[in-house]
Order: sequence, then structure tokens, then C-alpha cells
Amino acid sequence: MRLAIDTSGADQAMVVLDGRRLLAADDWVRRRDDPPVLARIVALVNRGGGGPDDVDGVAAARGPGSFTGLRVGLSLAAGLAYARHVPLYLIDSLPILARRAIGEPATVALRDAGRAEVYAWREGEPVRRMPTDELAAWLPSSARVMAEPAGMLATWSSGHAHLEIPLAGRRPLSAALLDFAIWTFESQKPLRYDEVQALYVQPAAAEERRRKAP
Repeated sequence: MRLAIDTSGADQAMVVLDGRRLLAADDWVRRRDDPPVLARIVALVNRGGGGPDDVDGVAAARGPGSFTGLRVGLSLAAGLAYARHVPLYLIDSLPILARRAIGEPATVALRDAGRAEVYAWREGEPVRRMPTDELAAWLPSSARVMAEPAGMLATWSSGHAHLEIPLAGRRPLSAALLDFAIWTFESQKPLRYDEVQALYVQPAAAEERRRKAP
């Protein structure tokens, strides 16, 4: 039994699987009064027909995304893997977000980074952080965009709102996470426990501008 966790965004999910077979999944929207994520993990593993001692591999989304969400997810994943002496893997969050599209994955994924900036990923390129006013020049005209929060592309770049995949064209985060968990467990190398690091891309452009100001 293997466990995959994504707590990097507002929508969060985890799955347990046996090989390529989904055993149980949990999707929720992050709120302040949420039960502890560890309690969700225990309940999910139990629903999958096992217990904590049955987990023989762990994967977690490494961002970019919420500082608090990433800290929780990565800490739990590293702790579980270390305690069980099992392999630990990390997955980039925005390709997971892109895979929420029904059918073919989105070619662009955007996540709010605050301060009028977004984390941006497009197929074949590394994730970057950019001001929203640069999106118009960066977005391909044929892009299929998965934005988080949903509907925000109209605010970030109003001329490209038609490129965003609507809610009706999205599937649960757990379904996208399952796809990436299968690929990760089958083809990627595990990390050492001391190599676990969140991906924040780079400092906010607003902070960089302030530091460089005379």
C-alpha cells in the first residue's frame, strides 16, 4: 500500500493505492477548522483496508503553493517515510493541477502567489513566478489553462479568460494525484529524508523590486 498527499493548494487530496489500483481517496477544501491531516491519513489508510504499518511508500506534492499547506504535507510525508523506513518521493504541484482537466491535461497551470503574482507552469518548462500583468505576453494563444482559484484568469488577464478550463471540465484533485503517484512510484527515484524541500520558485517580484530600490 502506498500513500500520496497534496496539501499545496486550497483544494487538497490524498490517495492510497496498490500498484495502479486505487484503494481509497479523500478530497477536501482547506479550512481553518479542518481536522488534522494526520487523522485524515489514518482514516484513509483504514478505508483502503490497511493500517499505518502497511504503508510501503509515500509521495507528497512539493509546491509551489501555500507555505503552511506545504509544511504540513511534506512534514507528514517525511515523518511517515522515516518512521516506516520506506521510500519517499516528491511531485511538482502544478503538473498535478494541470492533470485535473478532463481528457487531455491542461497545457498551462496557474496558481495564485499573492501580491498580484502567480506561480505559472507550461508544458515543457520549469515553474516560474511572475506578476499577473506579464501573463498576457506569456500565455500561448492556444493554451488550455487550469487556474487556481477557479475563474481567476479573468482577473489576472481578462483577455485570456476564454482559455481557462471551467469547473465542468475539471475532475477531483485526487484523480490527478493518482495519475502522478502511479507514474512517480513506477519511474522516479526516491529521495533521502534530508533532501525534502518545498518548491517556492523564487522570491516574490515585489520583494525583489523593494530590495533593489535606492
